[in-house]
Amino acid sequence: MMKVQPIPIREVMSRELLVVRRDEKLGRVNEIFQAYNIHHLPVVDEQGKLCGIISKADQMRADHLIGLYNQALHEEVAALDIMTKQVATIGPEESLQKAAEVFLSNVFHALPVVDRGQLIGIITTHDLLRFSFSEELLLDE
Repeated sequence: MMKVQPIPIREVMSRELLVVRRDEKLGRVNEIFQAYNIHHLPVVDEQGKLCGIISKADQMRADHLIGLYNQALHEEVAALDIMTKQVATIGPEESLQKAAEVFLSNVFHALPVVDRGQLIGIITTHDLLRFSFSEELLLDE
């Protein structure tokens, strides 16, 4: 049986990221989620170091709660206030199998890719599915 070489995350991850800073207001976070077809928004500091992540569910929950009380709070609440601070990450040289294992044993669908403390990409369950099916199509030809 032929052993297949593990495929590193860097081969599949998204490199062009939309990010926000910790002090970015909820109104801007809402605009980004509405304008782009994304479900996860990394939060970085001034040096590009990952501080947290905002999921679409986090954003919708915050938006709903704030909307119930005071619409003006959208310009007071910052990304830091609604982001998940304890974020699982993965390195660019880790395998796609490792990412899949993390996704299967957790309830989240995105892993920021970090190299030497810097955010360099993101891998999602969508990325893994797209890659898996593109590989399957190649094998069938």
